[in-house]
Amino acid sequence: MELRELEVDGTASRFRVFGDGPPVVLVHGLSGSWRWWSAVAERLAERRRVSLLDLPPLRRRFEPRQLAGWLGRWLETAGLQNADLVGHSLGGLVAAELAAERPELVGRLALVAPAGIPCGRGLVSRSLALLETLYDIRAQFPTVVGDAVRAGPLGLLRGAAFVSERDLRPALGGIRAPSLLVWGDRDRLVPTSIAEEWQRALPRSRLVLLPCGHVPMWEAPAELAESLLAFLEEEPLDEVADELRPREVHGVGLTGDVDEPRSR
Repeated sequence: MELRELEVDGTASRFRVFGDGPPVVLVHGLSGSWRWWSAVAERLAERRRVSLLDLPPLRRRFEPRQLAGWLGRWLETAGLQNADLVGHSLGGLVAAELAAERPELVGRLALVAPAGIPCGRGLVSRSLALLETLYDIRAQFPTVVGDAVRAGPLGLLRGAAFVSERDLRPALGGIRAPSLLVWGDRDRLVPTSIAEEWQRALPRSRLVLLPCGHVPMWEAPAELAESLLAFLEEEPLDEVADELRPREVHGVGLTGDVDEPRSR
C-alpha cells in the first residue's frame, strides 16, 4: 500500500493506493473511512489499481451537498478522470450524483446499498434498523467507533439528515455510465425494496444480491470483490442489443436483471 497526498480546495487530502491496473476509486459511507474497504481492496488490487480516499468531514463550513463536487475535483487533481467508481451508502449517493452531474469523470459506476432514494420510514424505525446493523458488524466495532469519533456528532447528524431526505431519482436518468447495484439480501438499513426504485430510475443498471446485511465489505468481502471485478472487467455491451434483451424478474420481485453471486 502506498500513502499519497494531494490538495483539494486548499486542504490536504491523504489517500491510499493498492495494486496495478485500470483505476478504480472506492468511496466510503457516512461515518466511514478507507478502512471499511480494506479487505475488498486487497482482492481488487490483484487486477486493478485501487484508490482509497476519505471524504471530508461534514463540519460547519462543509455541507453534505458539496460532497459530489469535492469528489469531482479530487478525481481531477489525482488525474483519475474517467475512473471507475464504487460507492457505499452515502458514498454511493455521492458517486451517483457526480456521475449524473459530470458524466465525463466516471467510467463505470458500482453502488453498494446506496443512499439517495428515501425509504419513507420514521425516526424510530430508522434508529432500530441502525442498531440492528451495528449488531451485524459488531466484530468491527472499534473501527466504527473510531471513525464516528473522527466524524463528530455534528457531522453524523448532518449526514444522516442529508441521506434521509435526498432523492436522486430526477437526476439518475442523466447517468451514462454502465451501472451495477449491489445489495445485501438482509439489509435492514436500506431494504432491498429500494433497489426496485433504483433500477427504474437508473439506466443500464443491474442488481446483484449478496448473502449479508448493509455492509458487504465486512460481511461478504470475497463475494463483493468477485461481483465488482466481474462487472468492472466485462466487455462493453452493444447498446442496441442490450435494449432488445429481455428483462427478467427474480427472487424478491425486483425489476431488471438480477444476478445472484456465483457459489464458491
